[in-house]
Amino acid sequence: MHLNQSETTYLYYAYGRQALVEALRLAGVSAGDGVLIPGLICKDVLSSIHTVGAKPIFYQVDEALAPVSLPRHPSIKAVIAVNYFGFPQDLEIFNDYCNKFSIKLIEDNAHGYLSANIDGVLLGNRAPLGITSIRKTIRIPDGARLHVSDVQLVERMPHQLPLNSKPLGARYLLQTVFSKVERTTRLPLLRWTRAIVRLRRFLSTGEFISGSSALAESEVVVPVGPRDSSIKQIRKLDEESEAKRRIDLYARVSSIISNSKITSVYSRLPENCVPYGYPFFAETDEVKSVQRLVNSLGVEVIKWPDLPEAILLDAPDYYSNLWLVNFL
Repeated sequence: MHLNQSETTYLYYAYGRQALVEALRLAGVSAGDGVLIPGLICKDVLSSIHTVGAKPIFYQVDEALAPVSLPRHPSIKAVIAVNYFGFPQDLEIFNDYCNKFSIKLIEDNAHGYLSANIDGVLLGNRAPLGITSIRKTIRIPDGARLHVSDVQLVERMPHQLPLNSKPLGARYLLQTVFSKVERTTRLPLLRWTRAIVRLRRFLSTGEFISGSSALAESEVVVPVGPRDSSIKQIRKLDEESEAKRRIDLYARVSSIISNSKITSVYSRLPENCVPYGYPFFAETDEVKSVQRLVNSLGVEVIKWPDLPEAILLDAPDYYSNLWLVNFL
């Protein structure tokens, strides 16, 4: 299954990290090569880099989540730019870097399904290679895609992996129903369900929310196709309605928490941006008050990201104080 949209060819995978493995291979990354990646990233992204035998080389981002600088190392064969929370990353510094050193740019658009830049170009389609994790925007068990815009790379693409026939599953069907009920009646079914699940986890592990283990960074990633049922859900999505819901939620959250002691990451919502959520910086003791303020919207505040082990010791404070009102 190849989909051609805006001169971009898509391949579908179960998870974004699987699509990233193929993107790295297409970019010519192999054993011993370096991949330039932001320190502000989920640790499990590193598993894709290690799967192809490469090593991560980190660059820092500032409080606007833009790169401070891009270090040069002769081993670097690919650079990853991240559209944090569906907001378009300015790619100028990345394009200049890649053109200067003849390396490939990969646009990590895990959070940016439905989002576009000010010119109306879909995020994930602005670089030779792009990754979008659709399952993080709509409620499906799996579903991610690799975007290939470079004509030469399109010729080297593998065939679409077979879709599997697994159903969506009772868990995801119930979450979908609970979510719809919560949005229309304000009866917090999802919140109650999450509370029960987390209590059970706490009783068995001592933690309410489970984080990724250190092994998540080195896990071997084997690309597989997504469920056929997930692809059907993607095709059924009313994209205009979902985009409007998220844009409206962003405005409502912004208004509700305007007097709280938090700092929004972004001062405004750019044109054509469909937000993954509402990101903000806050100390931990402020987060509970934010959650109480947004409870009536049927959304949850989560911590993001689960940082790589190599970043933890020297990470700026704002890396650890980043939170998100999740719009899923």
